[in-house]
Amino acid sequence: MRMNLNVALGIGVACLVAFYLVKALSRPISDLGRLLLRSAVAFCLIWAVDVAGSLFGFHLGLNLASALTMGLLGIPGAALILAVKYFI
Repeated sequence: MRMNLNVALGIGVACLVAFYLVKALSRPISDLGRLLLRSAVAFCLIWAVDVAGSLFGFHLGLNLASALTMGLLGIPGAALILAVKYFI
């Protein structure tokens, strides 16, 4: 049984589209995974600062928004959270 030329070209184009679609989506998924990992580390750091700060009467809000802020912005995010705590 012989394959029609149109079917062969269609399969080839579909494979190329699938390849580039997977390649295009792999970077955002990787970036999302990196953000989640950094946010988890930030969550642990906020918790550690909150536990250590409780000895001195210093508390930070341990929530998803603060962890995502620190995970996304890094050290400037930590400074932002501290500024919000002291100025608001």
